[in-house]
Amino acid sequence: MTYEQNWQTEFYRGMDVHVSALPRDASHSSWDYTVRVSQPGEDAASQSELSAVSGDDADYPTAEAAVQAAFLKGYAMVDALLA
Repeated sequence: MTYEQNWQTEFYRGMDVHVSALPRDASHSSWDYTVRVSQPGEDAASQSELSAVSGDDADYPTAEAAVQAAFLKGYAMVDALLA
């Protein structure tokens, strides 16, 4: 089964942070995330020079929890980029 990513975007410190929750299994009982950081106005679905997946072996219980964790990761990526 294919899962279409539902991107959410927030503007942070002059950059767009795009995040999407991804189900880890077909039952959607645990979630992961993808993050992309881009210049303002770029499409979230296009490849970004700065991107990440959770990679922390965490299983988020809901899509909302994965999105919240993804935004925190994205903010940290922007902070590191601008440091």
